[in-house]
Amino acid sequence: MTVPDSVVFADTYAAARQQFLDAAAQAGGAIEHHEHPSAKGPDGGALFLDAVRFGPLEAGRLLVMLAGTHGSEARAISPLFCVALRNGQFDGLPPDTAVLLVHGVNPYGFAHLSRTNENHVDLNRNFVDFSQPLPSNPGYAELHDDLCVVPGTPAAAAAAQRVQQWRERHGQDAFMAAVFNGQYHFPDGLLFGGREREWSNLTLESVIRQHVRGASRVAFIDWHTGLGEYGQPFFLCFNEPGSAEREQCRQWWGHEQVEHQAGFGGGRRPSYSGLVFQGVEGFVAPAAFAGAVVEFGTTPPDATLEGLQLDRHLHLQGSSLSPDERLRLQARALESFCPAEASWRAGVMQAGQRIIEQTLAGLAAWDEEHGAHHAHD
Repeated sequence: MTVPDSVVFADTYAAARQQFLDAAAQAGGAIEHHEHPSAKGPDGGALFLDAVRFGPLEAGRLLVMLAGTHGSEARAISPLFCVALRNGQFDGLPPDTAVLLVHGVNPYGFAHLSRTNENHVDLNRNFVDFSQPLPSNPGYAELHDDLCVVPGTPAAAAAAQRVQQWRERHGQDAFMAAVFNGQYHFPDGLLFGGREREWSNLTLESVIRQHVRGASRVAFIDWHTGLGEYGQPFFLCFNEPGSAEREQCRQWWGHEQVEHQAGFGGGRRPSYSGLVFQGVEGFVAPAAFAGAVVEFGTTPPDATLEGLQLDRHLHLQGSSLSPDERLRLQARALESFCPAEASWRAGVMQAGQRIIEQTLAGLAAWDEEHGAHHAHD
């Protein structure tokens, strides 16, 4: 599996999007565009969630893959999609199999080098039932002021000391849960899940429901960067332990990959609220749904936290910074989500192709009796 010379890590959203659309058209995919009704790029240009499909609309087996739930991370995942397209990974699909690529789930964050969207909402915490009481996160409430500092400032050192004291009192598990579970009460805070469903949430539902109607088995990958060992894939499977769908994931990617306990600084995996995984699982019901968030490791959890803090500062106060300072901080933040090192980028492309290949093979072999449900009406 090679990385074509024609695929690059584009410096702008517009260039990355054009590269993806060109590769999709050359591969013969059916392309659709969903323009954001209000958000614009840094240059004032339009922003889009784009979807590309291969295979029949009524296919019983469907692989769905997302790029850019966290916008800045699409800088690494968009090229992976282009590599797969240029290498013909979706050519010659079995007759009853289809693939749906969703590019730029969060186009604002993609264009503005932000993890969050135009409303400073973390889309990967936005898929909750807003008609019900929102999840509480008392640990985050206690830490909010000290987490929302600008790294490298005089106030940051004292805040970091207070955060460390909190960690020592409550433990690593409680700290990781406080930071990463998501929170719904501080709109200017970290990992804010929003107060209502965001445009990307609603648009993704519309796209998924349109393309899943013939499927009884859906494989899913939401591609991310951040967690895990540097340059290595890190699987977060949210199918229920012991379920037939989780067993599928273990068969596709390996028991150790799916059942690991690493990646959170020695703590347990947080009980995330409002994941895209959980939203898509509902959108495709009653189809059997197996998959994971697949991360590529960039920095340890503490450095990832610094990246989140920089991302917040740039989103909320970026307009008050000088152009040079803004570019400097953007480069620091981006290193947490798409490192510039050539070996990291090449490794991600190679590992990503392998995972796509494994998933397509597993989807084709997914036995009807292992958890599959009736096709949609």
